[in-house]
Amino acid sequence: MLKIKVPATSANLGPGYDSFGLALNLFNEYQFKIDKDIEKLSIDIINNNEVEVNLKKEDNLILNTIKYLDESLPHKINTRGLQIKAKLNYPLNRGLGSSANAIIATIFGLNELFNLNLAKKDILSYALELEGHPDNIVPTLVGGFTISKVEDNEPIYEKFEIAEEMQILLFIPELSIKTKEARRVITNTIKINHATQNIANASLLTAGLIKNDIELMKKGSKDYIHQSKRIALNPKLEKIFIELKEKLETPLFLSGSGSTLIFFSKKDFKNEKEIIKNTADKYGIVNYLIETDVNNQGIIINKDGD
Repeated sequence: MLKIKVPATSANLGPGYDSFGLALNLFNEYQFKIDKDIEKLSIDIINNNEVEVNLKKEDNLILNTIKYLDESLPHKINTRGLQIKAKLNYPLNRGLGSSANAIIATIFGLNELFNLNLAKKDILSYALELEGHPDNIVPTLVGGFTISKVEDNEPIYEKFEIAEEMQILLFIPELSIKTKEARRVITNTIKINHATQNIANASLLTAGLIKNDIELMKKGSKDYIHQSKRIALNPKLEKIFIELKEKLETPLFLSGSGSTLIFFSKKDFKNEKEIIKNTADKYGIVNYLIETDVNNQGIIINKDGD
C-alpha cells in the first residue's frame, strides 16, 4: 500500500494571477493499492467527518486523471483491482487547489505504484494538460512558494522556501465558487497602467515573501486583474473583504478563485480572529477558520502505508 499526504495550495495571492502558488500545511490524504481479489477499479472519497463524497463522473478528477494517464501511457497502467481511497480535509470549490490536489495525487500515486519513472517535470506536464494552468499544480507537488509559467506547453517554475515564522490564517466560508465560473468575469484586456502596477506589486510581494517581510507584502498586495471581479460574485463576501482590508493590518488575499480568504502574519492571529468573526457574523457568513503555515516539502509519502 502507498499512502501520501498532498498539500492544499493558495494561488494568485493578489497580483500573481495564474503564476503565484503557495503550499500549505493542510493536507488531503490518499491510499493506493492493488487488490488481486477484486476485478474492478474502486475510488472511495470521504470528507474529514468520514462522510462519503459523491461526485459526478465529469467532476471526479481522480477517475478522469486515471483515464487520461492510461491513454497517454498505454499498457503501463492496469486498473484491475486498483483501489484508491481519498480523505478530503478541506472543502471543494473554495480556492484551495482541490482540483490540482486530486490530479497531482493521482499521477504521483500511479507513478509510484506502477513504476512509471516519471520525473517531476513529466508529472507537471501531464497535470498541466488536465488543470490548464500551473499556479496550483506546481506547489502541490514541490511545496513552498512558487512562481510558474507555461512555455512551449511545458511548465517552468522557481521554488522558494518560506520562513517558519510566517503564519497563515484561512477564512473558509460556506460559499462555493467554481474556477470556471470565476474565470468568466475576467476581461481579456487591461489598462496599461494596471498592468504596470500589477508587475510592480507582484515583485514587491515576492520580495516580501522571500525576505519574510510583512510590510513589503502589504505594499505589493493590490491586484488589478482578477481579485475584485471574483469577490464581487458574492456581495456578502465583497463586503467582508472590503471591511477587513480597512480593519486589519495583515496582508489579505482571495485564495485562488475563492471563496477562501487568506491572511499572513508573523504573530498569532488572536485579535484578527475576533475581528473576522464579528465581521462575518455581521454579514451572516457561515465560516470556519484554520491556522496553518507554509509547507516547504510538497507531497509527503509513506510507501509502507503506516
